[in-house]
Amino acid sequence: MRLFFKAFRFLAFTLLLWGVIVLGSCAPARTILKQADLTPPLNAPAKLENTAASFKALEQSIYGEFTPPTQFELQKTEVISKDWLNGKATVERRIYSISHGQSPQPFEIIFVWNNSAPQAPIIISQNFSSNEGVIADDGVSLLGDSGSSMGFLGPVFTYFFGRYIVEPPWNDILDSGYSFVAMHPPDYIADRATRGTSQLNTIFGDNPNRPGTLTVWASLTTALANDLKKDTPSRSVIALGHSRYGKTALLAAAYGVSVDGAVSHQSGTAGASLMRDKTGESIKDVLLRYPHWLKPSASEFADNPRELPTDAHALLAFIAPKPIFLGNARRDVWSDPEGAYQAAKWASQNTDQSFSATRLDDFKPSDDIAFWTRPGTHGVVKEDWPAFLEFMDAHFK
Repeated sequence: MRLFFKAFRFLAFTLLLWGVIVLGSCAPARTILKQADLTPPLNAPAKLENTAASFKALEQSIYGEFTPPTQFELQKTEVISKDWLNGKATVERRIYSISHGQSPQPFEIIFVWNNSAPQAPIIISQNFSSNEGVIADDGVSLLGDSGSSMGFLGPVFTYFFGRYIVEPPWNDILDSGYSFVAMHPPDYIADRATRGTSQLNTIFGDNPNRPGTLTVWASLTTALANDLKKDTPSRSVIALGHSRYGKTALLAAAYGVSVDGAVSHQSGTAGASLMRDKTGESIKDVLLRYPHWLKPSASEFADNPRELPTDAHALLAFIAPKPIFLGNARRDVWSDPEGAYQAAKWASQNTDQSFSATRLDDFKPSDDIAFWTRPGTHGVVKEDWPAFLEFMDAHFK
C-alpha cells in the first residue's frame, strides 16, 4: 500500500509539473528544447530620432499612459524581528494605503533592513509568492504562514522555476551589503485576466487606452522609491524582477526618478526583447494569456507587430543613463535572449550607454547595460544571484 501511494504521488507530481509547463509557463513545452545562438547576427542600427518621443510612442501603443498612485500613505509599521539571521537584519512589515483614484486599499510591503549597513542600497523586488513565502527561515515564514503560501503548487513551482523563484538568498544579499524590500503586486491588482481587467476598468474606465497592469504594478515601485528617498536621498534604490516583474522593473526604472537602476531577469516581450521580429513569445501570445498586462488597444498589433512605431530598444534607451542588468537563459527561447541582445545593442547605439558584450554570454557587469546569459531555462537559479550582486556592486557600491 505504501508503495502504491509513493507511485501515485510521483505520478501526480509528474502530471502536475507538465501541466504547469504546458498551461502556465513562460517557457512552453514547444520551445523547451531550443536554445539561443550565443553569437546571433545583428541587424543594422535602429535609429531613434528622439528617445523620449520614441518611448512615448511605445507607451501609447502597448503599455498605456503611466499613472502614479493618487494616494500612497503609510498606515502601520510592525517590527517582526530585530535580529533575523543571527542579527544580520531587521524585518519590518508596513501597511500602505494606496489608490489610483478608487477607494484606498491596504497593501503590505516587507522591509529587510541590513543591520550592519544602515545606508545600504535597497533592492525593491516584486514577487511571485505572497510575502509570507518570501520571508522565511528554515521553511517557516516570519509572517505567520507555513511556507511559500502557494499550497500544493509550491514544490512544483520552485522545482521547475528554480530555488530562488520565491525566496531569495538572504545571507548572500545581506553579506553583500544590501537591504531588501518585498511586495506582491497581485495583492493590489490581480494577475488574473478577468479580475485584473475588471479592477483596471473600475479604476480607469472601460476604454481602449487605459493603462495595463504592468504600468500599475510598476507605479508601486516608483511610489515606494519616492517615499524612501524622502528620508535618505543619497541611498540607491534598485528595481528587481523576474519575467513579468522583469518588465515592471524596467518600467519602474523608466518612470521613477527615484529608481536608480534595474535588474531585469528574463523579461521577454513587453520587456527587453524585441517585439517586431516574432521570435519567441509574441504580443498576440501575451494578450491571449494575460490581456490585462497591456492596454486594451494593444490588440491592434497582435496580428501585425511590425506596425509598432518602435521596439524594446526605445524602452532601454529611455532608461539611460541608469544602469540596466538584462538576465537571460540560453534555453529560454520563449523570452528571446537574442532579441534582448539586439535591443540592448540598438539602445547603446542611440545613447551614451556602454554595452561591450560581443556574445550573449559575455557578461560585463560594469557596462551601463550588462548582459547575462546562463545555461538552462526560465527561472531564478543559484547562478543568477551572484551575477545580480556583481552587477549591483559595480554600480551601486
